[in-house]
Amino acid sequence: MKKIKLLTALALASAAFAVSAQNIATVNGKPIPKSLQDEWVAQLVANGGKDTPEARRQITENLVANALVEQEAAKRKISDDPKVKFALDYAKFRILQEALLRDEMAKHPVSEKEIKARYEEEKAALGNKEYEVSHILVKDQKTAENIEKKLAAGGNFAALAKEFSVDTGAKENGGDLGWNRPAVFVKPFADAVKNMKKGEISKAPVKTEFGWHIIKVNDVKEVPFPTYDSVKDQIREGLELKKQQNFLNELMKTNKIEYGK
Repeated sequence: MKKIKLLTALALASAAFAVSAQNIATVNGKPIPKSLQDEWVAQLVANGGKDTPEARRQITENLVANALVEQEAAKRKISDDPKVKFALDYAKFRILQEALLRDEMAKHPVSEKEIKARYEEEKAALGNKEYEVSHILVKDQKTAENIEKKLAAGGNFAALAKEFSVDTGAKENGGDLGWNRPAVFVKPFADAVKNMKKGEISKAPVKTEFGWHIIKVNDVKEVPFPTYDSVKDQIREGLELKKQQNFLNELMKTNKIEYGK
């Protein structure tokens, strides 16, 4: 009988030791499991750190401090504060959103084919030339045509821009818009610029959503387009953001949403 009791006591002690070995500390009776320390170490290593005894000791101290803060906050009912509740809810939302989007991207990653296609689209849209352009912007066609006549008669483009242009950002510089690829302008303006040569003034005013433009191309230069390898990561990021937004938009469309009145 004594032998049975001894074996039972040894078994209980062994079990208690095994449970204790699974914990790195106990704070007011609440255990901190070694698995939690291991997760922190894995994160440390993923960020370029090293798994050392000193690192584990520091992580243990941090986890103990976290447990103490959590317990003391619970005693004081800090989480009942509306501002704290909002902050906790917001943090939870951001964590879940980021995790969901990572999962979505893992299931539907941006392909190399998509990146290359986007690269070619941007290359075709931007072209390999930059233009130094000036313009005179007015609100009506008649004024624009009168300015065209003044220019044809030898009028000074910069002086006329300062006198008539409603583009306050450029008029004081004689209408100068600096160096740009045509793609940065609205389409009618861009199309006109691409068909003009150095020193040429538009033969007729160009109408856009902003008004009527008289355009002058001061200079033209060749600009090499960035190589695929130099911009593919940037393009990938842009496509991922677009996919994520499309995914969120689809959730809005495919789920039942009822707004309060």
